[in-house]
Amino acid sequence: MEKTEISLGEYKVLDFINGKKDVPEGTINIDNERIVSSSISYLESKKLIDVKKISQDILNVTDEGKKYINTGFPEEKLYGFLKEKKILTMEDIKNYMGDNYKIAIANIAKHGIRPADGKIALSDANLDDMFEGQRKKLSDIIEGKVPDQSTVQEFLHRGLVSKRKYSIRIININIDGLKVLENYEKNDYIEILTPELISSGKWKEMQFRPYDLNSRVEPVNGAGLHPLTYLIEKVRKIFLELGFTEMHGHFIEYTGWNMDMLFIPQDHPARDLQDTFYINSKEQMEFENPEILKLVKKVHEHGYGKYPGWNYKWSEEEARKLILRTHTTVNTIRYLYGHRDKPQFVFSIEKVFRHESVDWKHLSELYQIEGAAYGSDVNLSTLKWLLREFYSRLGFNNIRLIPSYYPYTEPSMDVAVDINGKEVELGGSGIFRPEVTKPLGLKEPVLAFGLGLERLAMLYYNLNDIREIYNSDLDWLKNYKIKF
Repeated sequence: MEKTEISLGEYKVLDFINGKKDVPEGTINIDNERIVSSSISYLESKKLIDVKKISQDILNVTDEGKKYINTGFPEEKLYGFLKEKKILTMEDIKNYMGDNYKIAIANIAKHGIRPADGKIALSDANLDDMFEGQRKKLSDIIEGKVPDQSTVQEFLHRGLVSKRKYSIRIININIDGLKVLENYEKNDYIEILTPELISSGKWKEMQFRPYDLNSRVEPVNGAGLHPLTYLIEKVRKIFLELGFTEMHGHFIEYTGWNMDMLFIPQDHPARDLQDTFYINSKEQMEFENPEILKLVKKVHEHGYGKYPGWNYKWSEEEARKLILRTHTTVNTIRYLYGHRDKPQFVFSIEKVFRHESVDWKHLSELYQIEGAAYGSDVNLSTLKWLLREFYSRLGFNNIRLIPSYYPYTEPSMDVAVDINGKEVELGGSGIFRPEVTKPLGLKEPVLAFGLGLERLAMLYYNLNDIREIYNSDLDWLKNYKIKF
């Protein structure tokens, strides 16, 4: 029988696990982790050890979760305030809770305490023990104890807990490995030729370990596209094949372009600090095409033609505030203002920013797939066909188009699907109102849609949590599979 050669590192691994059972890779006490890892791979290829790979999810409490352990949940704070006051108005809650008021109202409603006629009243339910129990479960996770699955899912959805996939190798020495270990000759072999050995001439006196040039070499994983980058390229290809032109915009926008040009009134809730990131800067960007401000003022205050407008005092100062753009529909407005010849078919795939509470289906920084068509023969049927055609080319044939409302489109539709048994909106769409298009000099209908890329990725890669898309799980990044 041909003698099996092993390196010093392989010998050390065999010697360490000898006499032990089910040894986790991370517990092998040898100086260099890389030598341990490669030695295990070589020993496995030589069939001297038995290796079992185990993957498990590791839960970690986030900074937000740790804060709630100490200070209590927002809804717990609201509950305490309710116990004191018995009944509260929405304004009372906003003033008391600050930016957390939406989270508090949404979560306390799960326990039967819901707003009615602009007020919230204390119910008969005693929630003190429940809140204490939830905080205890968060603390247990820090100590390595995993609560029931429904609690884990709730914490994950609220961003109080994060999940990371952890893979380990469990190693056992086999009979062949024991024989090789027993017959190993501890010679003063040299495995690495160093500059010092060469310069001193000592290499002439040393004995080098023989190497098997036909031995297995560990595979090297080359670079590859991130799953989201892959999907972006696929979406881009679909629109280019449909004859669309790609457009680009700016991360930082004036509210005049981002909202006023879309006929969004200046007192609309979307402009609240709770929903939009405002930029506090002494440096002002040049307001491109300042002539639009006069058009916007007229439309907002007095309407356009037979359309009445919002009938309020419009503020140019408000329109000149800087924000991180909340959608890429502003790309469409800018592009069409400079390209009024028909027909036009345009799209973009770029980042937008929302002041959202991050959970399983929400991100504060996300990609939006923007598309628009301008022409004399585009209509609602065209929009429906485009949406169904786009999703069908990605393998989704069961989307639902649901009537909706947006200040700047009429009619409007949402694109919806079911994820985890819940209806999830993938994006909005509609035909631009005349108050948006006519002042720009666009005489024909303009249809538009804004679709969420990350939510689409959840379906495309069969994920249950939108945050998993940005998870640095190397096993998934190396081996991710497309659903269709």
